[in-house]
Amino acid sequence: MGFRVPPRYGFAALGGCCSGLGVRHLAFGERNVGLLLEAGLIFALSGVAFYTVHDLSRWGVSRSGRWRAVRIGAGTALAFAALAGIVWLIWLLEHHAFKLSFLLSFAASLGAAVGSRAGLYAVKSDEQLTEAQELATLLSINDRVLRHNIRNELSVALGYLDELEDADDRSEAGEQAAIVRDHLEALLGTTERTRRLASIWRTDTVQSLDLVAVVKEQVAQLPGDGSAVTVRTELPERCVVRTHPALPVALEEALRNAVEHNDDGVTVTVRVWRDDGIHLAVEDTGRGIPQIERRTLRNAEETPLEHTEGVGLWMIYWAVTRAGGTVEFDENDPQGTVVRIELPERPESGGSVDVEPESL
Repeated sequence: MGFRVPPRYGFAALGGCCSGLGVRHLAFGERNVGLLLEAGLIFALSGVAFYTVHDLSRWGVSRSGRWRAVRIGAGTALAFAALAGIVWLIWLLEHHAFKLSFLLSFAASLGAAVGSRAGLYAVKSDEQLTEAQELATLLSINDRVLRHNIRNELSVALGYLDELEDADDRSEAGEQAAIVRDHLEALLGTTERTRRLASIWRTDTVQSLDLVAVVKEQVAQLPGDGSAVTVRTELPERCVVRTHPALPVALEEALRNAVEHNDDGVTVTVRVWRDDGIHLAVEDTGRGIPQIERRTLRNAEETPLEHTEGVGLWMIYWAVTRAGGTVEFDENDPQGTVVRIELPERPESGGSVDVEPESL
């Protein structure tokens, strides 16, 4: 429901239900000034939920977060109403019965008012904390790449440049220049991958992709003459998914990891299927991902003692989690690695924006 109906309708329904309780209390209560004051109090509390509909856009909370706030408001209203019912029952047993209609209506409206506002505060704080944690991880990755990968490549390139300056043999100079070029191109590739990683993290849009077509395209782009790696696919005819535009990058990195970080003769199997969600699995028979790297991704943070070697696995992790899915890196049987990706079914929605994958 959260992807088809705007969240503001949820807050409006919450306020409408509480207003309905107020109308019922006003219609069936004894006509006097007290009844009017009681109904006015209920309508005023219901108005807080209606005000949230108008106020929602300024909170900067995600769509899913807004629906979480609606659920918090509804849950708080039900909890307050249940508490009021218990209080009324205690009063009834002690022969101090109070108006049940007003008590329940007031408690439910108070719960809706408190829950709708407090829910937004809670969700916004939670999302800001999550974003800060992810940003800290992204900064630690960039810091590691800057200190380790880039420094190493530059050191090697500068070392060969020194030898190039002293070289007398033209052929020797050419070989050293080629080595320098290789290291500088590797450095350029590393900086481009860190840029793409940051772009994936910043992007929060979705687009429609045929997962089968994406798999076929990425498999066709694998390097080599076909003798070093055997690729098998188990695919349906078509599997359209509405997901993060960087999903092809995740598949590209999973295949790259399976091919480039293993010996010749490795077998890679790519599977796509639908079963309570959309599933993608990339299996290989290579050396496997070290346990420390799998633990780093499972904890979603890097430390000086626990970190990944590159940024490829993080690109898989964030492309999938930004799509609202989950990714697992497991051992294959009898050897190798299995990358399991599960994506949610997301219906077409007019509120989402399409972004070309190439922009990432």
